[in-house]
Amino acid sequence: MLKDFLFDICSSQFVSGFEHVNSHILPKYFKPYTDSFEKDKLGSYIFKASGTSETNIMLAAHIDEIGLMVTEILEGGFLSFTSVGGINPASLVAQEVTVFGKEKIFGVIGIKPPHITDAEERKKPLKLKDLYIDTGYPREDLVKMVKVGDIATIKREPLSLQGSRISAKALDDRAGVAVMLETAKELKKISHKSNVFFTATAQEETGTRGAKTSSYKINPHIGIVLEVGFGMTPDMTDLPQLGKGPIVAFGGRLNAKLTKKFVEVCKKYNYPLQYEAVPGRTGTDAEALQITREGIPCILLSIPLRYMHTSVETIDLKDVENAGKAIARFINELDNSDLEEILCF
Repeated sequence: MLKDFLFDICSSQFVSGFEHVNSHILPKYFKPYTDSFEKDKLGSYIFKASGTSETNIMLAAHIDEIGLMVTEILEGGFLSFTSVGGINPASLVAQEVTVFGKEKIFGVIGIKPPHITDAEERKKPLKLKDLYIDTGYPREDLVKMVKVGDIATIKREPLSLQGSRISAKALDDRAGVAVMLETAKELKKISHKSNVFFTATAQEETGTRGAKTSSYKINPHIGIVLEVGFGMTPDMTDLPQLGKGPIVAFGGRLNAKLTKKFVEVCKKYNYPLQYEAVPGRTGTDAEALQITREGIPCILLSIPLRYMHTSVETIDLKDVENAGKAIARFINELDNSDLEEILCF
């Protein structure tokens, strides 16, 4: 079940650079729908559904998440930390934290009470260096369990909201990984001639590194990059809406003919779509795939998501389901099309 999968992987930590820690989880879900599995040397997970042709299609969604890293162990059981990936310090205040040392250590992140914060201080934005993880341990005990370089994540359980919406940490980009799983399930029902590689890439949040190595290894003819995009909220009403379908990107770094073909397939089979213009850098794994080897024609699809890079990221499961079905149908249509005509300029 889609929600069960997302709740499982969003409850587990895959901080950028440490994606190997919970390496047993993804194979459990993908192996029933694929033929082989391997990891590249950077830690990306590659599942292959074999076809009958020589065409290779790579789906890429990053499995890594933003997190924290211990920088100093202080007196009184406090830990200084820095961020792994982009984090707004304001989102960390009053959060519960899990530190992954020799054993799991729980803590909280607090701030100075308003009663003793002067007006000037309240005007200044919070900085990471002003925040600490309070573990409650004496320093002499804490140093036996935690060291500089250990990682930490916000301790947050996934939550079902009304209807088909869920909230959790790390839906950026576990939502994209879930789209791959839905695609794999759907391709089991309909035939595909191409070899399809479902790739959960490592270290996207710290520089799209896993996409570089895995795409070089696979050397696909086509890349389908799956991400999350900014979803509409009351203070940002001009953004794509949750539940109205995945977002397809148009831009110079994405293959125009391939994107057009995807839109045509969605219209043919009545899959809902939303659109965004990306004139330059996409900030996604597409940056790496597009220029791997001699270049890979790519499309970029995103799941609308609210509150990005916080512990309450929110999506609509209908968007994930529709994206997975649309991509499976797209692959089926590509298998029966003239790829040379589609991909040439």
